[in-house]
Amino acid sequence: PGEEGFSLVELVVVIAVLAILSAVAIPAFIGVQANARASAVKNGLANGVKECVIRASDNLSTAPFSVVQSFPGNYNGYNVTGVAIGGATSCYSALATNTANPGVESNFTITLNASTGVVTKSCNVANAPGCSAGNDW
Repeated sequence: PGEEGFSLVELVVVIAVLAILSAVAIPAFIGVQANARASAVKNGLANGVKECVIRASDNLSTAPFSVVQSFPGNYNGYNVTGVAIGGATSCYSALATNTANPGVESNFTITLNASTGVVTKSCNVANAPGCSAGNDW
């Protein structure tokens, strides 16, 4: 009587609850980061191809790959490079290689067939963040 504060059992229970919550939250947070990285690079790839189409409609060069300002952006965990089509790189095709978690997170590829207007988007790790079961995004 007259003593105030928490008992040792109450403190241990609170610490155990916090440990369980952190064990659940940390993996979920890592998954959110991977999804954010994938979304950022996919948007950059799509914007780069759109910029390439605009350059072509303005009668500007679409080769080499580096003429498009959207591609060489700073994408956390990804390195964006051009893909050679017919021996030369142009801004109609790009590859984002995962540098954060190779083999776990996907690499993304986008290619626009300039003659048909068909865009092909693919990834190499099915069901990875940003990639569907059919290796498409």
